[in-house]
Amino acid sequence: MLGVDAQHHCGSAGAAQMSQAQTMTASAERDSGPLVEAIDVKKHFPTAGLGRAVVKAVDGVSFEIFRGETLGLVGESGCGKSTLGRVVMQLHPATSGTIMFEGRDLTKMKGNTLRLVRKRMQIIFQDPYASLNPRMTIGDIVAEPLQNFGVNNKREREKRVHGVLKVCGLNPNFANRYPHEFSGGQRQRIGIARALVLTPSLVVCDEPISALDVSIQAQIVNLLEDLQHEFNLTYLFIAHDLSVVRHVSDRVAVMYLGKVVEIATSKDVYDTPLHPYTKVLLSSIPFTDPAPTDPAQGRDPLADQPAQRLPLPHPMPDRAVPDLLGG
Repeated sequence: MLGVDAQHHCGSAGAAQMSQAQTMTASAERDSGPLVEAIDVKKHFPTAGLGRAVVKAVDGVSFEIFRGETLGLVGESGCGKSTLGRVVMQLHPATSGTIMFEGRDLTKMKGNTLRLVRKRMQIIFQDPYASLNPRMTIGDIVAEPLQNFGVNNKREREKRVHGVLKVCGLNPNFANRYPHEFSGGQRQRIGIARALVLTPSLVVCDEPISALDVSIQAQIVNLLEDLQHEFNLTYLFIAHDLSVVRHVSDRVAVMYLGKVVEIATSKDVYDTPLHPYTKVLLSSIPFTDPAPTDPAQGRDPLADQPAQRLPLPHPMPDRAVPDLLGG
């Protein structure tokens, strides 16, 4: 695995505006150790009817996430990104390895001990339609975590629900409406509000914009950034859209076949990728100007190299190629 020291990446304008106090705070938080640390995490799923064969969805992944930063997680479909996010949340128990959160090993927790820690870590699901109960009002949906963690005063719950809905760009008067009355972007805002109502320190964003229209995606990304700055949130941001990951992430981890093959600052991964798979992944980004340009401006890093397949951990079966031309 290729490692690069994690540094907060921002544009020149943002860097100019960042105060000395903010810089000192970020440095102190980094010196205090990572908020999340995954060490050789594996998640294997048994396969039916194939003896002891397993699918190695996550196979020996290690990384750190520091408080207040965004770690982007990219890779092709089926590489294990969402599974890794769910393992971090302990929605899927790890097969082996260690996941440290705020200095505590989640893999050794069970029952009520783990439940109480989950108050500090939340997840935003990919599908804003399937992740909301259609029989509950959005007020009840957002208030449910509060009830689960002992906020029994109805007025207090309503106050906090209305507050977080407003922060997420929703009218608090909509609390009595049902999910089917909202658009996809609004539903995702409801999911974000539900994740934030307990004021967590870590939010796993599991492809939160992939099911949304392009025009709505920008709104959700901007909302997540604003909320991060306002509440000092830490994100594990899982996505397919490489341009979005580059925009929101301080560091980027690239997954391939269940492994993290490269992790570095956003600028380094996109401008000077080192692993062959990272180069292939970046070369798949469409450009509006196909003419050759400077590498830092978006030239295909494999443009002058012959096409080649990346090695797989096991040989692929021989398959006949159909004659599409009928010749």
